Amino acid sequence: MNPPAHRKNIVTRSSLACLACRSRHVKCDGKKPSCSRCDESGRLCNYAKSRRGGLGRAALTRLRQLAAAENRLVGNLIRATCPPAIPEARPESEVDACLDAIVAGTTQDSMPERHDPILLVPPMVQASNLGDDALVDLYYKNFHKLHPLVLPRRHLIGLCQDPDSQPRLVPLVAVMRLIGHLYGFREWPCLLQDAVKGCFSQASQTDPFMVQCRVLYSIALFWYGHKNEAKDEMETAARLALGLEMFRCQFAAEQGGKDLVLRECWRRTWWMLYIVNGYYAGTVGMLEFAVIDVEATVELPCEEFEYESGEIPEPKTLEEFDCREFSLGNTSFSSFTYLIGAARCVASAAPMTLGITPEDASLHVIHTADSILDGWLLLLPSGRKQIMDKSGEIDELMFQANLLIHVATISLHRPLSDLRFNTVEAISSCARQPPPELPIPEMVNVHTVRVLRSIEAQICLLALPARPFHHTPFATCMISEGTLALLSACRFLFKGRELSRARDQVRMTIGCLKSLGDIWPRTARNLQEIQRIAQCALGLKEDTPIPTISDSPSLSDPSSSERQTTQESDISSSIGDVTDMINSLDGPCSWYSLGDIDPEMPWWIDQ
Repeated sequence: MNPPAHRKNIVTRSSLACLACRSRHVKCDGKKPSCSRCDESGRLCNYAKSRRGGLGRAALTRLRQLAAAENRLVGNLIRATCPPAIPEARPESEVDACLDAIVAGTTQDSMPERHDPILLVPPMVQASNLGDDALVDLYYKNFHKLHPLVLPRRHLIGLCQDPDSQPRLVPLVAVMRLIGHLYGFREWPCLLQDAVKGCFSQASQTDPFMVQCRVLYSIALFWYGHKNEAKDEMETAARLALGLEMFRCQFAAEQGGKDLVLRECWRRTWWMLYIVNGYYAGTVGMLEFAVIDVEATVELPCEEFEYESGEIPEPKTLEEFDCREFSLGNTSFSSFTYLIGAARCVASAAPMTLGITPEDASLHVIHTADSILDGWLLLLPSGRKQIMDKSGEIDELMFQANLLIHVATISLHRPLSDLRFNTVEAISSCARQPPPELPIPEMVNVHTVRVLRSIEAQICLLALPARPFHHTPFATCMISEGTLALLSACRFLFKGRELSRARDQVRMTIGCLKSLGDIWPRTARNLQEIQRIAQCALGLKEDTPIPTISDSPSLSDPSSSERQTTQESDISSSIGDVTDMINSLDGPCSWYSLGDIDPEMPWWIDQ
């Protein structure tokens, strides 16, 4: 018996509904690659992976929460859209497509292309909203201590109550929310990016708060793989800061008035711009150090607990810091100040080897650059040598400062040491260009031991017992450069127990990069590069072909093989000498004890 005609067109409910229909609680026919509803509305149609080996309940719940949060944001953005001069918000179908992509876990590149510029204006910043904003909370919990230039949260909320200051803070809060989203959801938020761009376009381009905005936004862009946009933002921030003359000591007083916390904020803004610019120029090699030659008279930042409490002391000057070796008392400066000092030391020491003959390079580095870097280490007060306090809290700014000093030492000495550069290192986005062929210096062992001790110092920093491993993403290239030098030692120098211990250290550094890579995709890419280089350097079997010297003729010359043979014979004769010099580093746990390395090295906890 034939079924009634009126039942032939009934759509039966499918056991497999697409994510778009699920999020709207409507029936789905489950057709692939696109269901009927998505076909009719022009939306992206995606299906969740099987639970077996796919997303679990927790992951699905998180994705639904993300979709709901983005949906609420869209509603706020649309409601806040105002004046006829402001273009209309996204069409509903386009918003739906973005939500579909978010739920499906697609990347930014797979988002639907927008041909017409659309300006999304965020809700007006209010003190009540800011205090309860989950994304701002994530910013302060995860990112603020890494680069503490914005106002402390309590003070920022108070400033938002001022009708004159509130509009100026809208772009800053938008950037903070974007960074908070990265930590909360570990995805690039296209909607929040639109909000940031909208705020930037409406803000005064000479407002000093825009320096903070652009520095922070540049960091987020760069470590999410948007290199060109990050470079533009950082260059714009530097030009604005120079144009406003933020480097003058009077600037903080002029812009902060009687508000001592705001004055401190402006001092920190200039110095964090200096540090981040140095990170880009030195550890990433992406930008010129635009502010290196500026004669700054701005005073130095205070301690972090003073900044957070609002009890700002009389600031110290750069002149006082530069004359600290003549202080009769136990004068100490803030952690932020020592990080500034480390950045200035590296900026002074790094160019020392440029423009000199190969014959003079060895002694020049030892006599000049080392005196700059060692001076920073030796003048650290005893209290500043404790990177971790008794409660297990790491001083992030001192961590960065020590890491920076040691990676600079590695960079200066490795070209003159026995730890030769492997051609495969060229695949690393953090690797430096291989140096020109230099004759083996007479003091090659001194250079080699310098590198090895800085590697050990870096290992001690990374091994501090604080987990999860949570530091600035700029630590990526510092860790990578030390790891590349360690891998060279594994290939050309270490044997037996030393090699086994170094392999363990390589595992730990890769684990540190993995932790950073869970948040920052650029670090994750660099981790894969380091893993490939390590496979080659350690002679392990690997599936992906690794470039060899013959594959990269630009890194070699007709006499390179002859030079290699000569150097290998010279190195083999000096390995015994170097091994004797680093015997103090022996032992399965020697990298866990700084006493065997150097009594002046400032990186371990109080006993």
